[in-house]
Amino acid sequence: MQGTWNIPSARGAEVRLKSGSLGLISAEANAPVRHGSLTIDDSGVSLDLVIALEKMRMSNFLLQTAARSMIAMHKVHDLTYRGVGQSLDSVTGIAHAGDIEVPLVLALTITGTQLEFVGSASVGTVHIPLPGMGKIDDFSFDVDAKVVLEPD
Repeated sequence: MQGTWNIPSARGAEVRLKSGSLGLISAEANAPVRHGSLTIDDSGVSLDLVIALEKMRMSNFLLQTAARSMIAMHKVHDLTYRGVGQSLDSVTGIAHAGDIEVPLVLALTITGTQLEFVGSASVGTVHIPLPGMGKIDDFSFDVDAKVVLEPD
């Protein structure tokens, strides 16, 4: 399968992030896809995504407050990702949000007009602006999303 597709901002086009345990709680977040594109050709696979961080929703209100504070502190509104690979099984790239960069490998699956991608990343130490939490050493998370593909 070869071609180029747009990934529109659409209802339900969200990226889900789920962390391991953060002390007594775990974190889950949903953030909408602002836009993106997928290209598959003889040279391989290219995936570009822009995620709207300011519209991110967290699984609990304390983490929601912390996330909004971190977004404001770093003055970022979007997370951008550009990944490339030789096949859909392994697309490697960097997710950027302000001065934060996270290496991220995704596995892609196309079913009809839907793209699913999954992966995981480790970001090291994360400082959380919540009393009593301070920082999390070796913070990692899983990524899972299903988005619509529109022909370019």
